[in-house]
Amino acid sequence: MTASDGLEYWAGYGFSEELVKALFQGLRVGLYVVDHMGKILLVNPYAERLLDRPARQLIGVDPHDLLHRNADGSSIPREDCQILAAFAEGVYVRSEEAWFTRGSGGLVPVGVMAAPLPLGGGKDTGSVVLFYDLSRHKAVEHEQAAALAVLEKLTDRLSLMAETSIVLASTLKVDEALRRLSRLVVPRLADWAMIDLLGSSGDGVDRVAVVVKRGRDGVECKQWEGPLPAFPETSRAPMARVLRGGPAVLFGPEDLAGRIDQDEGGVQRRPYEELGAHSVIIAPLRTPRRVLGVLTLARYETSPVYDSADLSLIGDIASRAGLAVDNADMFEEQRRFASSTSHELRTPLAGLRARLEEAVLYPADIDPHETIRKALAVTDRLETIVDDLLVSARLRAGGPVAHEPIDVGVLVVKEVTAMVGGVPVHVDAGRDVNVLGNRIQLIRVIDNLLVNARRHAEKRVEVTVGRVDGSAVVTVCDDGAGIAPQDRECVFERFVRLEEGRRREPGGSGLGLAISRDIARAHSGTLTIENSLCGARFVLRLPLTDRRP
Repeated sequence: MTASDGLEYWAGYGFSEELVKALFQGLRVGLYVVDHMGKILLVNPYAERLLDRPARQLIGVDPHDLLHRNADGSSIPREDCQILAAFAEGVYVRSEEAWFTRGSGGLVPVGVMAAPLPLGGGKDTGSVVLFYDLSRHKAVEHEQAAALAVLEKLTDRLSLMAETSIVLASTLKVDEALRRLSRLVVPRLADWAMIDLLGSSGDGVDRVAVVVKRGRDGVECKQWEGPLPAFPETSRAPMARVLRGGPAVLFGPEDLAGRIDQDEGGVQRRPYEELGAHSVIIAPLRTPRRVLGVLTLARYETSPVYDSADLSLIGDIASRAGLAVDNADMFEEQRRFASSTSHELRTPLAGLRARLEEAVLYPADIDPHETIRKALAVTDRLETIVDDLLVSARLRAGGPVAHEPIDVGVLVVKEVTAMVGGVPVHVDAGRDVNVLGNRIQLIRVIDNLLVNARRHAEKRVEVTVGRVDGSAVVTVCDDGAGIAPQDRECVFERFVRLEEGRRREPGGSGLGLAISRDIARAHSGTLTIENSLCGARFVLRLPLTDRRP
């Protein structure tokens, strides 16, 4: 074709002036033509709009220098540019994704096609470049990628929760289950993890697992395990607040040092000092009834900072761990309970059976009235044991119980006044020491403590009632032989009776103190034995209330 070709010639190919105008002005694809020197000769209006540049800024310039960029906006070396290579070699090239600069700033993603174009009917060869906007396509890609990332993250978390349940259900040994859990969350959720459990009395803390990331695995650090000093009641340390029933907490880099280093005691702070931490979550191992311990997870600076989604996930994991620990404790408690109950019931039943058989075999030698009298005494003891077992079972089941405002001081004074004979009891009760509780249950605790103290006292029992650090505190002291430190926890177990107690009251059930502690826990309180200059010192702590009886 030559320049002399007229419209008649182009009409033979189906062209018309309107069609040519439509192709140039209405084509929704950018177009520019470059000469043999690589300079732009022509652009269409759509290219102007897409590149946000008027034609005068494009014609006569090198498109590579002006337009072509990497996705990050950096320049592309000329030797690496596919479009320039197509210009130089006179070949067709197609790029699924390229990036052009816009006159208003920023980049636009484009698909590019370049093909050689003879110019002027001579030896000079230029190229024609068509490019189209990929912005909408890239936006859809980003949306799909974001949705896929969310789905993958959700799938991973669901998988982790399933693995957590499997790990926690794999053994009834609490320490082993928690170690396995620690090895699961490290390194998937943390660079190091530790788990602390409250002691059975509710005050001491036992560190049962510390796992640190080593390569792709978690390695146990047993040198940090073991009992820890109890937190003071006034401690505002994060772990202490969580153990007292507070919610899970998250510390970022900006407040981690001040909150952890300032509040934690020396032993509790050791992992932070020796391992370091950039972000930390402390979550309670919680059940509907109580807090059993805490799960602490930490990340280094090389890992992402924890966020609210992580806090929710780790809180859920900690709750599952709390339920698993509680179930394991209940299983072990039920096993011990079944063993102890069978022993405690079998002994009087065996004696009763022997007496009855003896009365049947030797009717002439056995007084039937004496046999019946002794049988009734055994029956009374069995009935007491069964009643106490029912009370204990109801308390541990955690069923609904009516609560009301109660002045503990007034309640103690009434119970002491109602006692007749025996060792005298001196009461020092403060005013308005009010708690929210069940009156019958609290009377049972107070009576149990008073009867126990009078049983072991030599001359006197001292009872004080007051307010201490936001708690109502009832202290019952006797001047007897006292309880050895190693026995101060076991006396709260079902059917456990020390030699002195068996000697002073042979017919007791061994359930009084166990029931008393269960009642204290049901009221979100504690019952412990603390040091005393002489005798035993029982301390009942209950949350105060602003409501008055």
